Amino acid sequence: MNEAAAEGLARGEYQPRHNDRFLDAMRHGNEVFAAFKVHAMGKAMADKLRDSNGNIKPFEQWSNDVRTIASHHTGAWLRTEYNTAVLRAHAAADWQEFIENKDIFPNLRWMPTTSPDAEASHREYWEKKLTLPVEHPFWEKHHPQDRWNCKCMLEATDDPATPANVVEDMPTPQPQRGLDNNPGKDGHLINDTHPYFPEKCAQCPYYKPRGVKNRMRAMFVAHKKDCFNCEYVNEKLPDSNKQPEALREAQVQASIHIKEFKVKLDAYKGAKLEGEEYTTGSLTILRRSLTDVYEHNREDSTLMEWLKHFELDSIKGWKYEGYAENRPYPPGHPKFDPNNPGKKKHQETLYFTYYSLNIGDKEYWANVKVHKDYGEVLYTIESTKPKDLKRGVRQ
Repeated sequence: MNEAAAEGLARGEYQPRHNDRFLDAMRHGNEVFAAFKVHAMGKAMADKLRDSNGNIKPFEQWSNDVRTIASHHTGAWLRTEYNTAVLRAHAAADWQEFIENKDIFPNLRWMPTTSPDAEASHREYWEKKLTLPVEHPFWEKHHPQDRWNCKCMLEATDDPATPANVVEDMPTPQPQRGLDNNPGKDGHLINDTHPYFPEKCAQCPYYKPRGVKNRMRAMFVAHKKDCFNCEYVNEKLPDSNKQPEALREAQVQASIHIKEFKVKLDAYKGAKLEGEEYTTGSLTILRRSLTDVYEHNREDSTLMEWLKHFELDSIKGWKYEGYAENRPYPPGHPKFDPNNPGKKKHQETLYFTYYSLNIGDKEYWANVKVHKDYGEVLYTIESTKPKDLKRGVRQ
């Protein structure tokens, strides 16, 4: 699930950036989902251990009986869960961007699906170009990816909202179980209403109140179900992915510093650095540049330390290495258009230039957009050399 989340976030043009804990919530949600998925599979297999007379089956018989259970959980179901998690992670990243830009683009439009065999559940939404404010209550219960493998999407716009009487006449299909939440708000790619999860705490394999008094209380007082914030579930999760305290502190300090530093930059033009080392003669640092560098590298302690003390003169000693063409959306991407397979991911970008730089004892690669209007603009910093790098200067 973490791989699906990473792929979905990488596919989008934007990354979550409002809540410093957003990615942590997504990781934690994935761990909780995985715990209940594994338990559901294990229970289904355990139920097959005995025959109709209550006797334990021979291993070969039991192995054959549980083969379909294993193939479903680790085959078709897993593929569907993965694909939907990718789509919902992408949608979650987009939602963060919608919130940040709602003053400019206050409304969201339901866009057509890219699936060649789309079901009819959402058809009327895109056919009538449903457009509603970002904060409209409709989005609480209805949104793309509230059905498995749904490839619809939302797009921010400043076009007028759909009249209320038109919205009232539209069908309101119920989300499928586990997909009834907005992952952009809570970070949960699959909700605890999924069939893997218990309907109530009394049915939960992890809910084990300690002490006679607590066990007696549980018999008379219903424990409110909240699987993603349950101390009993959390105790069963591995701690291998917990971040070192030093990294978490560096993330907080870097976030605070760049937030304060961005105020110094022009909201639209940013800051322009001029020099012969840049292929176009200058490099622009936007507020968005610093946000992207931070969000793309939150797990890199070296870059977090660098951002903690970032100033414009921190950008020095960069060496031009080459360029890469503007990449199109790959097949399978929610924004891939089979009628226009060459559609670029970054419409405003002509191509990318790359500069190598050293931070501490590590080598990094600055990914710079060559904007059609503003020239070279810092996009992000990467820890690995791009595979499609071309040497020389693009003509």
